[in-house]
Amino acid sequence: MKKFDPTPYTLAVVGVVLAGLAWRRGGLELALEGLRCGGQVLWRVLPLLLFAFLIAGLVQSLVTRELITRWLGSESGWRGIALACLGGALIPGGPYVYFPIAGTLFKGGASLGVLIAFVAAKNLWSVSRLPVEFALLEPRVVVARIVSTVAIPPLMGFLAEWLFGRHVDRVRGGMPS
Repeated sequence: MKKFDPTPYTLAVVGVVLAGLAWRRGGLELALEGLRCGGQVLWRVLPLLLFAFLIAGLVQSLVTRELITRWLGSESGWRGIALACLGGALIPGGPYVYFPIAGTLFKGGASLGVLIAFVAAKNLWSVSRLPVEFALLEPRVVVARIVSTVAIPPLMGFLAEWLFGRHVDRVRGGMPS
């Protein structure tokens, strides 16, 4: 039986409350302006969402559970964590892109440590973000950020595996299908 997910209902309630506040504050014009802005954001991220979910589905259908388990599962150890860190650093795009892929890999048999290392590396080591960082920040600041965070994704992966790895099936079972 499918587990009840309150997230869409919670978001709908928040949306209705915010629309009501906008209406009260500035009338129909402000409420419509908020809807227009939201629609523009949706239109901009829709291609990202579409391709990210297509990639996640293709990964799920092309990559076997055995392959994911062998290279990224609980028994993969440091190799799985290292591959996850490398993948997280190299994959382009924001959360709309990498979370569907991370979820697919996790459901497919990747360990909890691998999942955590992948997400942490994406957020701390993103290679696609480096040109912007170097262009907008002092290069010494960027280098200091990189050096100070270099050990965090693998450490987070190992720590997550050590603390919660034995509960991975329960965690995986609680994910939306």
